[in-house]
Amino acid sequence: MPEVVQSDRKIDSAALNELLSESIDDARARESTTFDVAAGGRASTIVLFGAGGLGRRTLAGLRAAGTEPVAFSDNRKDLWGTELDELRVLSPVDAAEEFGTSAAFVVTIWGAGSPHRLAHTVEQLRSLGCETVLPTAWLYWRYADQLLPFYALDLPSKLLGQAADVRRCFELLADDQSRHEFVDQVRWRLTGDPGHLSHPVSGEQYLVDDVARVVEGEVVLDCGAYDGDTLRSWLNVRGPSFKKYFAMEPDPHNRDLLEQCIEGLESDIAERVQVLPYSVAGYTGEATFSATGSLSSSIGDGDGITVQCIRLDDLEADFGEDIPTFVKIDVEGTEIDALGGGSGFLRRARPMIAIATYHCQDHLWRVPLAIHALWSEYLLYLRPHNEEGWDLILYAVPTDRVHRD
Repeated sequence: MPEVVQSDRKIDSAALNELLSESIDDARARESTTFDVAAGGRASTIVLFGAGGLGRRTLAGLRAAGTEPVAFSDNRKDLWGTELDELRVLSPVDAAEEFGTSAAFVVTIWGAGSPHRLAHTVEQLRSLGCETVLPTAWLYWRYADQLLPFYALDLPSKLLGQAADVRRCFELLADDQSRHEFVDQVRWRLTGDPGHLSHPVSGEQYLVDDVARVVEGEVVLDCGAYDGDTLRSWLNVRGPSFKKYFAMEPDPHNRDLLEQCIEGLESDIAERVQVLPYSVAGYTGEATFSATGSLSSSIGDGDGITVQCIRLDDLEADFGEDIPTFVKIDVEGTEIDALGGGSGFLRRARPMIAIATYHCQDHLWRVPLAIHALWSEYLLYLRPHNEEGWDLILYAVPTDRVHRD
């Protein structure tokens, strides 16, 4: 189990105030110069270390800005000596030999579910003789028009423009661990250095047991059920303890996998699981959905398939007597809309909520503030479940479910 750093509230409050003391004008100047200053004379000679999705996205953005990297480099041997998007891919050794003293190596490795941290690659490349190794965020700030926003990465000046809400959110958090995590998350958003972030906590995502009592007979509403991963986690950790499990998943491919998962369960468990082919949203109607068949399937911007969206307030009647007591919301960036579309139901039912706060820079504070507006008696806890900012979950716990000593 990773060591939990407990911090004094006053210390974290002072640290937060110091972080937020930078002026917006100073932040804007820093955004536009950090990469160039750190890269020195190598700012125009860029090696993208990591030829996966983030690397290829970065390449496309740089090309749109009129900048052409000199190469990809990657640890995957099957890519060495090939080209991706018409850019050659070098082994780390070859990249270091050719560009170690002349290029800025930008680490374009940042994936949910990966144990990778920036420090791992910095150590690897420096041991090979690469003199300048930089985080992705600094490059993204430099080319913000082409590359931002991207999940929690965005410009520091945007965060500073909402400093009052950031401070207000900090005061709502229920324990030292949450407040310390919050300050570290703000620091990362402002500095671009993920080394400030803690390691994941122990326990299954959405199901940590240190923030609330576990109860029998839950009615679970799983918004963003994917392929049944949270259902499987529930069964592994808590067994078939739920009375009813509503699994919402709009992506047809993911939903097929979800239904296969349910078919593999014992009949007395499977009959308590109901699949709902909706995307939870701020309105009821149709939307275009980017059906990627992955964890990142989401409401799209014009490309994809048409799916049915539904407000939780409009779904409430379908629950009948099975009113959800535990609601998970992880819907690829539309969490705020989901809360707005379920405000009536959530105020009435007051379930425990486990909700993602990592899809957008400002969800770190906007999601807690939105839940506090629903019911001010919720106790709010932040817990990281993955490395470098991924899978940061807010647990909103009703007062009657808090652990009592």
